[in-house]
Amino acid sequence: MDKYDGTMNPEEHISIYTTQISLYTWNDAILCRVFPTTLKGAALSWFTTLPPLSIDYFNTLIEKFGA
Repeated sequence: MDKYDGTMNPEEHISIYTTQISLYTWNDAILCRVFPTTLKGAALSWFTTLPPLSIDYFNTLIEKFGA
């Protein structure tokens, strides 16, 4: 899977990510912890600026990512 840099469709990236990771787990904490490994550039910078403890569930992460 290509790393997301902020220039592609974020919904497509989430779809690809969930399709691939669901082969291994649906554990919410793991989904959140692995997600930043699929980012680069501006998208990774965005993720690293999220306030601590601001993501409680993967759905929260998806909402913030799409916004």
